[in-house]
Amino acid sequence: MRIVMTSKAEETRTRVLDAAARLFAERGLEAVSIQDIRDASGVSNGSIFHHFGSKNGVALHVYLDERRAYWNHAIAALEAHEGDPIDALAAAVRATLAYQEANPKRHNFMIECASSTWTRAHAAPVQALNAEFTQRFLAWGAPHAMAGRLRPIDPQLVAALVFGPSQWLARSWLTGLTPEPPTHYADRLVELVTSALRPAP
Repeated sequence: MRIVMTSKAEETRTRVLDAAARLFAERGLEAVSIQDIRDASGVSNGSIFHHFGSKNGVALHVYLDERRAYWNHAIAALEAHEGDPIDALAAAVRATLAYQEANPKRHNFMIECASSTWTRAHAAPVQALNAEFTQRFLAWGAPHAMAGRLRPIDPQLVAALVFGPSQWLARSWLTGLTPEPPTHYADRLVELVTSALRPAP
């Protein structure tokens, strides 16, 4: 039987997730307690546990929401660009760098969650979300590859080339390994990615 959530239940969940997202971004995952989320959201402990089960349950939903927002931003840059797919890939690279730089605390929370044991223990919803956006990326890229507008490379490698370096640069910046923000590398990274994926003349 499908459970239909009432508007009050939706409002309660939204209040909890909004409050938790702010707290996690400001303080980090480990520094936030259920009591903090309760106080910031105005929702009782009982309601929080009813909807999410635990603090980790709240964090998982926030993490998935953050990943969905990030991937939507990146893939939308591809899908919105008409014409040469190489230019669309360049737009996607720039979009990922700009998003990470504009949302450093939110992106740092995603990095923290990605390396946590509880995320690995709840891999199924994360994998399902990744698969959803992988399919969107493949649906965009396959026609271009078949038409010879992109180099015929394994799609997983294409995704790694387009999205992997920007995440590495953001992580290095957020952890203090490099002083330059991600967009500092935009032109050079676009050049490297597009040269690797441009079809041979």
